[in-house]
Amino acid sequence: MIGSIRKAWQATISEDASMPLDTTLSSLTRANFLRVMAAGALVASSGGIARATAATNARRIAPVTDLDAFYDAWQERMNSGDLEGLVDLYVEDVTYVNSDKKLLHGKAQVKADFEGLLALKPQIVLGNRKHVVYQDIVLTTNHWRMNFTNADGVKQELTGGGIEVIRKQADGGWRFIIDDASRAAY
Repeated sequence: MIGSIRKAWQATISEDASMPLDTTLSSLTRANFLRVMAAGALVASSGGIARATAATNARRIAPVTDLDAFYDAWQERMNSGDLEGLVDLYVEDVTYVNSDKKLLHGKAQVKADFEGLLALKPQIVLGNRKHVVYQDIVLTTNHWRMNFTNADGVKQELTGGGIEVIRKQADGGWRFIIDDASRAAY
């Protein structure tokens, strides 16, 4: 990067960009200095922009815009161990009650809770799904069955139910604003 700024500086103040830097200092004008600083800022910021763009494009998660596909997406992401995709189905300030009836607030706490669960490589089936829709808010219920192998190597099966509130977001995707996964199966 320094080399690029140096070349930009030399090109700005001298017709011969290969001229040694120390011989160009005496001809530095205010206008040329500002051009060099602008070129340096452009070079420096282009690296940051490229990194930010690469990070954004590396994992862009498409919002789930079809309400009927929402639980399918949640189930598929859980079963495949897709933590980022799973957590993307929650709003930033979500209220979440896990299956142990622990109340959690915010996406970061939900993510931490799911990290532990996904370490068990669970397989979940969501059934008996029902939606009650009011404009861009949905009250949903479901029953779930989860199979996993615990740390001792013993196969486990848990059952339960969920009551959730989902809201359509500005990007057209549906996301949980409240998720209570602590209900007993009925």
